[in-house]
Amino acid sequence: MWQEREQWLHRAGDAYDALAGRGQAVMGSAREDLRHGVREVGRRIRQVPGVAALQGEVAGLQSEEAELPIADYDSLRATQIVQKLPGLTQQGLHQVEGYEARNRARATILSRIDELRGQEPWPGYDEMTVDEILPRMRSMPPEEQVGLASYERRHKQRRTIVESAAES
Repeated sequence: MWQEREQWLHRAGDAYDALAGRGQAVMGSAREDLRHGVREVGRRIRQVPGVAALQGEVAGLQSEEAELPIADYDSLRATQIVQKLPGLTQQGLHQVEGYEARNRARATILSRIDELRGQEPWPGYDEMTVDEILPRMRSMPPEEQVGLASYERRHKQRRTIVESAAES
């Protein structure tokens, strides 16, 4: 009798372990789906005009150095930071501006950020890839493509976009 009971407990334990393993797999998959969904919602929200800039300003006022889009920010000289600014999104520029204004307030950095800040060609542009931008850009009138190329030259400097606009 006790042997049957022992076997039953062993099988029940195995079944529990199998069930727990499946539950962990399902939860892991659900967590990943949720993370992906949250990232997608965040990306779409940033496409609303003005949201990226506002997020950057708020983040800049609260950010610690490690949260900035420029690594080792506090250890860099102003000239090194100024060189890195054109590659940042409008949100990143606002974030660095808030952090810099709150901490060292170096005029060279703040001045360069003012020069770089501007209206994206369309909301969410800065976060888009070249493959996402090119089809939309090609459907624009040539004069608007020139403005987009100008913005691109001042910021991310993606050669494919600048050259495609020049061909139009």
